[in-house]
Amino acid sequence: MFFQRLVNPGLIICLLLATAGAHAPSVAVDAPDFQLTVIANESGSLVRDSAARLVQTAREDGLDIRPELASRPGERQAGAGSPELLIMPLRSLATQVPALEILELPFLYADTDNIHRAFDKDLGEVLREQVRRQGWELLALWDEGMHMLSGNRRYDRAINLTGMEFILLRADPVAEKQFTALDAWTRKAQPQTREQLLRECMIGSRSASLQRLWYERLDRVHQDLSLSAHRYEGWVVITPSADWGRRNDKDKAALLQALSSTTQWQRAEAQRREADALIQLKTSGMRIHTLDAEQRAAFLARLPAWETLLSDTLEHSLRQKLVAAAATGVVERPNRQ
Repeated sequence: MFFQRLVNPGLIICLLLATAGAHAPSVAVDAPDFQLTVIANESGSLVRDSAARLVQTAREDGLDIRPELASRPGERQAGAGSPELLIMPLRSLATQVPALEILELPFLYADTDNIHRAFDKDLGEVLREQVRRQGWELLALWDEGMHMLSGNRRYDRAINLTGMEFILLRADPVAEKQFTALDAWTRKAQPQTREQLLRECMIGSRSASLQRLWYERLDRVHQDLSLSAHRYEGWVVITPSADWGRRNDKDKAALLQALSSTTQWQRAEAQRREADALIQLKTSGMRIHTLDAEQRAAFLARLPAWETLLSDTLEHSLRQKLVAAAATGVVERPNRQ
């Protein structure tokens, strides 16, 4: 289906349960060092190209990573082994590890650089521990970009969201809390084609990365694009902890080196593709609106405390710890009367 790139979290859970348990290492002569599954069905997408880059980089260091491209969790190629590496949307893993929602909070980070500074320091350590408690090792965080607001009204002004409807293509509790706080509505839709989505968006608005907005060709039904950069969209690279514990130090070091090199390339490539998508959307005739500091502060003023936007399943102390660890990327709130 056209819009299964951000896959059903329920199916993701089935895949996690199926692959997280211990499994005996393969004894086949031609077995790869790592079996990789990439959950994304759009050819030419950034995540697929990033996975290909990882395979190439690892091969140069003598490490064999065999990729499997799955459009849906649980979809297996004939003869494929158990996935020892998984690349999936951040939002999908957050259904199992709600602490990851700290990376998705609206207007908490000004840009992806803020995300990187926080994740590469204290926040990353806290999140890795939370992921490990669910039986996984979080090896890398890959970018798609920051969410922008697209519609037939300029959304550089917080007041303009009042009463407006935003279309969600996945279960997304963070987005629901965000838009409720901004006095907007959300509606879940499951379009099977781009044309069906465009019909939905003739009335509804969207929040997504620039690459996604261009892929959806929302310029055909929307006149205004507001560069709110209000929320992060990304991907995670994970491996079962049990499998990782059985790996020898040489393979671990080689994989981590390949991931480090690929992640540097991936982050730069994401910025390039976001910039290209913005040019395409502008050239197609969309009116571009950039938020100044005062306008961004107006959005912040309408949001509740960061802790309350995180999942109710998290203990209050953990919510506070997550927000504190993310302090590198936090924008100072305006004073409230």
